[in-house]
Amino acid sequence: MYQPFHQKYRPQCFADLVGQEAIATALSNGINLGRIAHAYLFTGPRGTGKTSSARILAKSLNCLNHPNPTSSPCGQCASCQGITSGIALDILELDAASNNGVEQIREICTGAHLTPVQARYKIYVIDEVHGLSGAATQALLKTLEEPPHNVVFVLCTTEPQKLPNTIISRCQRYNFQRISIEAMVKHLNQIAQLEDLEMDSKASHLVAQLATGGLRDALSLLEQLSLLESVITSQLVWELVGAVPQQELLSLVEAIASDSELDTINQVQTLLNFGKEPLVILHNLTQFYTLLLIAQTGKIPRELSTTEVELEQLQQLAKSLGRNGILASIQHLRTCESQIKFSTQSWLWLEVAVLGLLPSSQPNHSPANTHSKFSPNSLPPASLSGVSVPPQQVWQTVLAKVPPSLKVLLSQHCALASFSEDSATIQVNSTALKARVDHQRATLESAFAMATQRTIKVSILA
Repeated sequence: MYQPFHQKYRPQCFADLVGQEAIATALSNGINLGRIAHAYLFTGPRGTGKTSSARILAKSLNCLNHPNPTSSPCGQCASCQGITSGIALDILELDAASNNGVEQIREICTGAHLTPVQARYKIYVIDEVHGLSGAATQALLKTLEEPPHNVVFVLCTTEPQKLPNTIISRCQRYNFQRISIEAMVKHLNQIAQLEDLEMDSKASHLVAQLATGGLRDALSLLEQLSLLESVITSQLVWELVGAVPQQELLSLVEAIASDSELDTINQVQTLLNFGKEPLVILHNLTQFYTLLLIAQTGKIPRELSTTEVELEQLQQLAKSLGRNGILASIQHLRTCESQIKFSTQSWLWLEVAVLGLLPSSQPNHSPANTHSKFSPNSLPPASLSGVSVPPQQVWQTVLAKVPPSLKVLLSQHCALASFSEDSATIQVNSTALKARVDHQRATLESAFAMATQRTIKVSILA
């Protein structure tokens, strides 16, 4: 029967744990010295080895080929095999996310007082223990306060802050850290060799980076790549995950730094034409600006797999943008996320968001721009039905009448250039966006009609 990589290469002893050497040593020494706690709490991000460590602990305590608990279970006896296959009678794994009721916990607490059928210890592994209901947590706490001598509880969670201190204080706690890229790359290369996969070094580094410290995610991605029946390269990884390659992000930000509207829009449209999702482009662009911030320090951690040439390009680009400019760009992209996520025209608002990164669009940009040249406050009042109305008041009313997504576009990239009794001219500060605004002419004329109670013809200029 076929086994996924994360099951096929699941660690079977403490020596097999990847990137958790300190925890493996502490658990091993505790077992060898006979200092076995009645309850363990394993915390940390998903895919870092919490459940695997719980199973190894169960094997170590119950291996039949050793007269006493051992840190090196044989993996061959009936007890070890039963734990591996999940059929051991004295080992119970419970997913608290789906079995969080008090009745399930009460059954466990009742069973804990019964003698083990085959093993030395009864082991109860409760995954995502923070998902237990309040009543279930209290029932578990009562057993932890007075635990049977031959029972060990292993509580696993990704959110320890949700657990009451009364539970945490009664457990021996181990915090599983995200696995380093260096350790993950070494493990991925070993598996690729065992699976007869051809993978270059940049691809393995990229897989490790995308997994963000979770080995299970890295193995799942490697398994998908193994099905492509070709040499695994970094470009292939980018294509499979649907993310934007770093070199393409570099080209996009270079266009932004040059303050070229046309080049910037062309770069964005190229990415969209290749099928990249607007929200993915936004997230990858935000990560790239964060990388630029790191590049300003003069050194990028080697686990990010950036070549000397790429590092030099990043540093030059970071220098041209400036620290404040990079920080402002990151903040701008984060504020645009909800507009892109919930818009029916996400591609349009991605273009708007990216154009907002241009140096000429920054609030502190000194050259005269569209907004300073055509400010509604500088226009003479218009006479509507004999009543003098300030253009600024009309413009603000129009902005309030249009849909929220169009309001963002108008307020960030447009200004009211002229206004009279029967006409209005809107100046767009980007020729690339003129067609987008022109497409909304009917909506704008309707908004002006509601604001002025008369028919207003709208013209769009760039």
